[in-house]
Amino acid sequence: MKQIEIRLDPSLVESLLDAIRPVLTQLESELASPAEFPDEDELLEDFWKSDLLNSQRAELEVIRNLFDDEFLLSGRALISSDEMDSVIRACAAIRLKLRDTMLEPISDGQLEEGDLEGVEWTDEMQIGYAAYALFASLQELIISQMSWGESEEPEPGYGDEEDLEDER
Repeated sequence: MKQIEIRLDPSLVESLLDAIRPVLTQLESELASPAEFPDEDELLEDFWKSDLLNSQRAELEVIRNLFDDEFLLSGRALISSDEMDSVIRACAAIRLKLRDTMLEPISDGQLEEGDLEGVEWTDEMQIGYAAYALFASLQELIISQMSWGESEEPEPGYGDEEDLEDER
């Protein structure tokens, strides 16, 4: 699989990342969701949770690198095929933490179904929802690219760098 190129408004992404920085900071020291170890071996459980947290940190680093200084200048980010799984997992972790923090007043059902009628939006919730939607879209884009078969052609404007170059 080839790399995926995305183009986004860098100032919008930067402001969203700045606004959710406390969430990203939390993810450096705690897992996005509680990990229930099936055994009663505390030493093994601590090792397992530590390994999960280290993996989560590495995946978040891929997101940080995706939206680095170069992205902020160009609005262009490339996701290599070997980073795609990490980006999907990092996006999931961020979305889970956003649900537990900035979007806590909104039920999971409302978020998943997009049924947001009657929600009393605060500024923090609006920013959290925008970030939630950004990372959901990023996950969907990668998954759609990964699911294309060898013989299928991607939709114009929705693919790797070569596809985007063909359109220009």
